[in-house]
Amino acid sequence: MTIVKPAEPRTIDLLVASGVTMDTWSLPAELDEIKNGRPITHDDLLEFHDKLHDNSSWNEALSHLLDG
Repeated sequence: MTIVKPAEPRTIDLLVASGVTMDTWSLPAELDEIKNGRPITHDDLLEFHDKLHDNSSWNEALSHLLDG
């Protein structure tokens, strides 16, 4: 079972010494990117979902990209 909790360095040393595996991670760089445009809405998600399930929408969008 994976458990995530903050711990003091001494506690971490004791846990690792007793056989607990430790994994370190950092926040993704995308969190520091400047956000432009309006936030995504529920309607945007529904429209995207519909386009994912409609092959003609993908073909039409792709043809617009290829036509330049």
